[in-house]
Amino acid sequence: MSKLTRRRARGDEAGSAASLVARRETEPEATCAHCAHRADDRHALEARVAGLVVFSSGFGASVAHSRLCMLHDQLVSPNDTCSAFRARGR
Repeated sequence: MSKLTRRRARGDEAGSAASLVARRETEPEATCAHCAHRADDRHALEARVAGLVVFSSGFGASVAHSRLCMLHDQLVSPNDTCSAFRARGR
């Protein structure tokens, strides 16, 4: 008998669904905003792209909330995603 069949027989289906919802609420969303590869420090961006601030872009609207992805070496927006996501602190 499968685990799902045993759970259904015991009436645990609602409990497992509730635990899944609770787990999703506590886990960070798999976006670049929550990724360990994203360098949140805007100064890291300036250090990596020397002279960016000279053009008034390093801390201005052209960069906005974008940050540097240290894995892909490119600017990423907070809601971007990729298959290499790794939650911070893990």
